[in-house]
Amino acid sequence: MENMIPRGSWLDDDIFRKLVREVVPLRFGSWSLSEFEHATSELGWELREPREVVGQVWRRFAPRKGPWGGYGTVIADASEPEQVRKLNVRVVDLPADDIATAAGLVRAAWWVMEEELGPPTMWGGDSGPWMLWRLPGACLLVHTHDEGEVSLELLPPDADADSAGRGYSLGRWRAAEQAGLPVAPTAPHAPGTTWEEVEKRLSKTLRSLDYDAPFFPGRFILHLGSADDPQRFVQCWSQDLSLVIEATGYLHHPDAADPARLARNGWESSPSVWQRRFPDAMDDSAHAATAARMLVEELRQLGVDLACLSYDGTMTGRGRGFHLDLPDLGLPRVHQPAE
Repeated sequence: MENMIPRGSWLDDDIFRKLVREVVPLRFGSWSLSEFEHATSELGWELREPREVVGQVWRRFAPRKGPWGGYGTVIADASEPEQVRKLNVRVVDLPADDIATAAGLVRAAWWVMEEELGPPTMWGGDSGPWMLWRLPGACLLVHTHDEGEVSLELLPPDADADSAGRGYSLGRWRAAEQAGLPVAPTAPHAPGTTWEEVEKRLSKTLRSLDYDAPFFPGRFILHLGSADDPQRFVQCWSQDLSLVIEATGYLHHPDAADPARLARNGWESSPSVWQRRFPDAMDDSAHAATAARMLVEELRQLGVDLACLSYDGTMTGRGRGFHLDLPDLGLPRVHQPAE
């Protein structure tokens, strides 16, 4: 139940809340470096000299003259060093190999944000889960990623969904109200795309969803099928830390099912729908790869044309219900879930 979500424990909860309250009122105008320095100087923050890091210009705060004693970085592109892209503040390091404790710390940060700012605008995952709030003049993002930390980021108000998270890892996902998602691609996929490539993309996407959803905690459901025939589809969903896949299209096309082949390939009939459950999918990336292979094979057995392949999905939790957007899957997003 939603009211049973654990708040988690937080190291110096009041310090993080103070940081949120400090940055929310800040206004940076056009987000030029001069405007940024003027706004933050009112808090006593003081920037050090810049240094270039892989095509970016980083400016850290002087010790004891920045957020939390100076641990913060102002980031700009090397091509526009005077135009601020984001402020990143490292909030806390996460314990290695202790997912439960890490989830508690991340949830606690989100709880503080929700108490201070209300519900987030968007959820997502990109090497770790994140939540995004859109405010007048800025966006606030709290995320964790594979470097083992929780960070608060301050972004320009026009930051798009690709600016959230780290923006480059395959398998990323985001979830929001339908009107808040990017426009879905009109073409099914790039010319020459194969089923094998779809399987690889699906594997990475499922791996991200499997890993990220329990942090919120949230549950996802994903449908993959023919845009022309909504009864030819497969689906999968998360259940606690497990992943469940289902060859649902055989309910509508029972003559297409080959029980012997399905059983050999690891499917189980329960009682009339072919399913398979992967326990602890959050901790085992191999489960996502197996699930993707099985789902793609059944799409082909159901006669789904690759040119017509599309997806639809939702992410729910914390009293919210969002539509899923999976940009790295490379398929059209439709909102016609099969009944």
